[in-house]
Amino acid sequence: MPTKHHILALLYNDFEALDLFGPLGSIVPRSDYYTLSLVNVHNLPTPHGLESTIKNGIGVVAHLSLAEALIRYGKSNDETGRSNDHFDTLFIPGGVGMLPLVWDPFLLRQIGRLVDLAANVFTVCTGSVLLAATGKLDGRKATTNKRIYDEHTTKYPTVNWRKQARWVHDGKYLTSSGVTAGIDAGFAFLSTTYVAPANRSPSPLSLQETGAEQESFSRNKARERGDATSIPGYDKEKALEHAHHVAYTLEYRWHEDPADDPFVKWPGVVEG
Repeated sequence: MPTKHHILALLYNDFEALDLFGPLGSIVPRSDYYTLSLVNVHNLPTPHGLESTIKNGIGVVAHLSLAEALIRYGKSNDETGRSNDHFDTLFIPGGVGMLPLVWDPFLLRQIGRLVDLAANVFTVCTGSVLLAATGKLDGRKATTNKRIYDEHTTKYPTVNWRKQARWVHDGKYLTSSGVTAGIDAGFAFLSTTYVAPANRSPSPLSLQETGAEQESFSRNKARERGDATSIPGYDKEKALEHAHHVAYTLEYRWHEDPADDPFVKWPGVVEG
């Protein structure tokens, strides 16, 4: 059973600060379960050049470049076929800096490889447009920022876009609408991934006794298809209780119904 849930968050120039800090600031700092690594998509080698600036002047130093992340998490153990290091969730924030990235086929292939390795993919705002550009959202339901919805969703017609939604969960993909909708989606993420401490004990049994090799193979195939995979030790009631507890400690009123989306009717937003 998992003792930690590791999140990789992509950074790029001019990502939206609240897209990243809103949901992950709610999930990670108060947790003994979730851990975080920041990944810069511009592939500048560590420790130089990893600062990714945001439009409001905040700078963030990433832990890894995208190429380094692929080496660390994509290299397989010869005996098991699994990576010696692993992560659980790929997080993609939105922002205006996403716009040029969707025209870079090499970068999209690299991001797509991380998508295939992830058990969960969580996007906020226009992060779902970047994900759609990799082709991994094809055939899946998803949402994105209302202000750019009509302009950008038409470029990816193979995605089943939903305009009236604070967030959409389809398979392993959790996509949220604009900016603060990511915070609501963050609590939905907690409610579907959190494992309570009592359920985190690692199994002492060997691979042969548990059949873990076959299970790992099946999970990897499910991830590549974009399907959700079960989390050992996950208890829906305990996870939901934890999500409510975190929201309460932050004095935040979580909008639990993803269809409760008043912003779809704002002036200038055409329903569709």
